[in-house]
Amino acid sequence: MYEAHLTGNLPRPEQLIDASRQFDRGRLSEDTMEDNLTNSTRAVIELQTRNGLDLLVDGQLSWQDLFRPFSELFNGIDLGTLTRWFDNNTFYRVPIIRDKVSRSKVAFARYYCDNLMPKWARSKAIMPGPYTFAKLSENAAYSSLADLVDDLAHSLSDLSRELIQKGYQFLQFNEPSLCTASNEELEIAERGFESLANNGAKRIVQTYFGSVSHVIDTLLDFPVDCIGIDLYANDITSFSEYSFDRELSCGCIDGRNSLIEPADQVAELMLKARNVVEPRQLYVGPSCDLEFLPYSVAEKKVQLLGIVRRKLNAQ
Repeated sequence: MYEAHLTGNLPRPEQLIDASRQFDRGRLSEDTMEDNLTNSTRAVIELQTRNGLDLLVDGQLSWQDLFRPFSELFNGIDLGTLTRWFDNNTFYRVPIIRDKVSRSKVAFARYYCDNLMPKWARSKAIMPGPYTFAKLSENAAYSSLADLVDDLAHSLSDLSRELIQKGYQFLQFNEPSLCTASNEELEIAERGFESLANNGAKRIVQTYFGSVSHVIDTLLDFPVDCIGIDLYANDITSFSEYSFDRELSCGCIDGRNSLIEPADQVAELMLKARNVVEPRQLYVGPSCDLEFLPYSVAEKKVQLLGIVRRKLNAQ
């Protein structure tokens, strides 16, 4: 059985963009803005259910970037300057680590909309991985990268337990920086994930924006249930010698290109992945977040995920 899911943020629908602009100009009340955000979140959840996706996310429509919510959810972090997000035409605020990182008392409800998820849903929460979080932060408090990764991992683990209590069954940790990690840094990242293990939900480490060919040996030893690979930056046949004794999330729909891929072409790539690495379970998904696309294009990409899933499972 093939399953489908999204691997990151969705772009904001046009009506939410308009509402945000009106709110910023003082022309919309906070309550009305919250209503718009809630309605848009319901719409992106319904988009996924309508197209038969198996793991549901809330779209992270209130997130301005991958790290910004954690300046509130964690102690010890301030917001820094705007910096380009890898080689994309988007930006993030660099987290500044001012003090020891720990889970704060701020509720996660604004950033994880468990109350809007259908009761029957297999819901997934997305977070930054501890290594990428540390690597892309300005460290003004810790004597080593390893110590920072360790505290971030424990803080993420504390948040994970709260999310699991609210019904989340899957936890995805986004780790694009792993694609350029040194051997020493990979060991640090692996130790970080050891702090995230055994918390009662399936764990996904999601890589993107780069090749994992030089890190795959170590990545396959990470204590996670599923590995996500960007197949627009990797040739699946290059992993034929490895034993994937876990699940594989195939980033086989381009999250940075408005071109809608032919369903047969995507299905063929999925079949190749199954034959080459023989994982326990295969997920079809985008190569990265869909936030780089117009919402109308992102909708079509979600529809494509559902079409490919049905096509594969009909064989």
